[in-house]
Amino acid sequence: MFAQSTQGPDSKSVMFERWSIDPAARSVARKVIDPLAQEFPRMDERLLGRPYRYAYSVPLARDDAAFICATHLIKHDLETGKREVHEFGAQRYPGEFVFVPESPQSAEDEGWLMGYVVNTAEQTTALVIINARDFGGRPQAVITIPHRVPPGFHGNWVAA
Repeated sequence: MFAQSTQGPDSKSVMFERWSIDPAARSVARKVIDPLAQEFPRMDERLLGRPYRYAYSVPLARDDAAFICATHLIKHDLETGKREVHEFGAQRYPGEFVFVPESPQSAEDEGWLMGYVVNTAEQTTALVIINARDFGGRPQAVITIPHRVPPGFHGNWVAA
């Protein structure tokens, strides 16, 4: 991911892979989930370190184009192999989205995704909230911030 620089992803082979590590056998098995270059995927953090079904990621440029290049977010169903897209529109570039469960007992995709989307035409940013089960549908909320929040600004959801 940082082959030549510490300033951002620069490898041409940053695809979405799953690595299964077997410490007893001292082996690693690699499986390509999606050959499209993508930023490090996010998932329901309640399942961190355990099997999970859904992952959400932002596409990256494969060439020397700008770091932020895609106007959509991807939802991967790792069980079925299905891939959904949420399109934000022209000149609207999403950052990393975080999954927020509806409740502590909610199903894995029962909740929302929230993250920043930069509007380069207006030099503004929006905090966008998407229903995870209606991934391609209209956002649940769009809160406009009257200035640009730099792409790559990461966050986590911490319940009250």
